[in-house]
Amino acid sequence: MSAIDSPVSPTDGHASATAKLKAGVVLAAIGIVFGDIGTSPLYALRAGFLVPGQESVSADAVSLPLVYGLISIFFWTLMLVISVKYLLFILRADNRGEGGIFALLSLLPTPKEGSVFGLPRRWFILGVVGASLLYADGLITPAISVLSALEGLKELQPFELRSEPMFSTELIMLMALVVLFGLFLIQRKGTSFIGFLFGPIMLLWFLTLGVLGAVSIVKTPQILEALNPIHVVNVFQGSFTAAITVVSAVMLCITGGEALYADLGHFGRRSIGTAWYCIVLPGLFLNYLGQGALLLRTPEAIVNPFFLLVPEWGVGPMVILATAAAIIASQAIITGIFSLTHAAIQLGLLPRLRVVHTSEHGSQVYVPLMNMIAAVLVCLIVLIFQTSERLSYAYGLAVALDMGLVAILFAVLMQRHHGWGIVRLSAFLGVFLTLDLTFIIANTFKIPKGGWLTLLIASTTCYIIFTWIRGRKVMIERYARQTLDFTHLVNSLQTHPLPRVSGTAVFLTQQQSGVPPTLLHHIKHNKVLHEKVVIMTVQTVAVPFVDRSDQVKVTEQSDGFWTVAASNGFLQSADVPRLMRIAGEQGLETHEGSTTYFLGRNILSPRGRSTMPGFQKRLFCTLAQISSSNPLYFSIPPGRMIELGVQVDI
Repeated sequence: MSAIDSPVSPTDGHASATAKLKAGVVLAAIGIVFGDIGTSPLYALRAGFLVPGQESVSADAVSLPLVYGLISIFFWTLMLVISVKYLLFILRADNRGEGGIFALLSLLPTPKEGSVFGLPRRWFILGVVGASLLYADGLITPAISVLSALEGLKELQPFELRSEPMFSTELIMLMALVVLFGLFLIQRKGTSFIGFLFGPIMLLWFLTLGVLGAVSIVKTPQILEALNPIHVVNVFQGSFTAAITVVSAVMLCITGGEALYADLGHFGRRSIGTAWYCIVLPGLFLNYLGQGALLLRTPEAIVNPFFLLVPEWGVGPMVILATAAAIIASQAIITGIFSLTHAAIQLGLLPRLRVVHTSEHGSQVYVPLMNMIAAVLVCLIVLIFQTSERLSYAYGLAVALDMGLVAILFAVLMQRHHGWGIVRLSAFLGVFLTLDLTFIIANTFKIPKGGWLTLLIASTTCYIIFTWIRGRKVMIERYARQTLDFTHLVNSLQTHPLPRVSGTAVFLTQQQSGVPPTLLHHIKHNKVLHEKVVIMTVQTVAVPFVDRSDQVKVTEQSDGFWTVAASNGFLQSADVPRLMRIAGEQGLETHEGSTTYFLGRNILSPRGRSTMPGFQKRLFCTLAQISSSNPLYFSIPPGRMIELGVQVDI
């Protein structure tokens, strides 16, 4: 459980304030966590009738067994995957309150053969693949959500006049681009601002979903028969093509389910569970039932069953509300991307990009460069696919694969760390992994029509991550060759002493031992030393946060030299001045105004001899160049920093 969701005793005199705080957290959770899954009714049910090879749905595809079967699968999938798998199982696998695939990986026991960046070696690749899939999902979600919401504008025009549409595909696409551009512009405001701003809107959205669905159910109550799970079996007794279409569409109704785990640290398990059971689940399923009832009455409504639930007078306001909900849906996954990127940077999986903390709560962050890249790519996706129906072919595969990976990693954690026996393990995997594999197989049939986009984004992201990891390893090896033994330096200074000036010099290095090349360059060119010389390393460990008392270890060497070994969690920023203040509590007294920080600026060249291919070398050098400057990453004021260039041939 996160700090934001921790219980407070009512005897402390603040019971009413605590209740308001929890209500506010639940409201923010509705606005952030459930935005993605909350807009699934816009397109999920219609996709279940989309015959492969066709550009649009037809009333001929609507049949009573298929309507009952699709609604039944939607219901039982929501219950099994979200209510049981995630809320009862996965969300309990938190690392000090934080969730997400990296938090899950960090909980796994490290094998004897070693680890990679503090993560178990044998599961490391699965973690990278899972993270890459989340990036793919994060780029597709905003495009399909906003497009499907704005396509409701077509329902403002009567059927008989649609030969000359008031809102053409091109116009809707242009409007979607404007909305998405505005969405990415407001990211700098932060998660708390957006969550508490959009929470009430999303609450209204789910209430509206429930009311629209309930009105339609009253008109055609026989749709309630779809709750009988026997209709799920009937779907698979029909044609193979229809079954694959239905199963792949079902994946769309739970897209965004992974956000529950990724945003666990923002809101806590209790707040997420309360929002789901009290608001989100009732609204979603009432609306799906209502759409099914509408199709039983009017099969032609399959062209857009969501907006045709709405009375004619309410279509315009509903389009506005749906667009707002789509923006929130996009926000849910964008927030997860920022958190994921921050964790990957801290673990050394991505270059050091600038990360802005948008609140006092450490995991609420904004990554400007990632925001800009995502904005460009999302707009390109809209231009390529143009409609939500075409984009639905690309959607779902990333979520299915990611959910399968999470199920496997969770099972490993339970078996090795919590003592699950073969019976409990088999029951968990037998139910949930079977579901995930079914979704994965069904979505592979969509690869030629759009699923290739998911694979392209995920594989490109994987290649970038592994290139950075491999290049960084080569760079550290080259860097280590230029590192001098500390004893040798001290002996040399005793033989050839240098002038000492007042103040403290802090040299940051990635090496755990020895003298960094930056210090040697300083001695060679400036021929002077400060009274206190501090050699500091900042390492990231496989926990989200490290307690202040455990963050810094200070060792006094000789002749005014000190070493400081600092540790950060993978959701903490490397604030070096703050770490130095902690070191001061352990005997390393410094004055902030007289402390100078020396950092090495690696000048990379692809001309070195290594096993990396030439293209990968050049890519790594490019990634290193787009990294933000070290002072921003280490929170060092620019006026108190000196950079020394060190050439490294990769």
